[in-house]
Amino acid sequence: MGIGLGIFLIVIGAVLKFGITADVAALDLDAIGVIFMVAGAAVVILTIFMMILRREQPHHERVDSDGDVV
Repeated sequence: MGIGLGIFLIVIGAVLKFGITADVAALDLDAIGVIFMVAGAAVVILTIFMMILRREQPHHERVDSDGDVV
């Protein structure tokens, strides 16, 4: 889910930066687009980092005398 969110933010940022040429009085759409793209890249990088950390942790299952996983 995190990678999908990151890609979504990058796409929205790219549309704001490169696709919209309208001028909005109080907003700088180019700056907002760059902020979204950087935030999206950060989300993707952090998600991949967390997936790598989670994969490296050992997983142990306890099985009771009936054979059920506890």
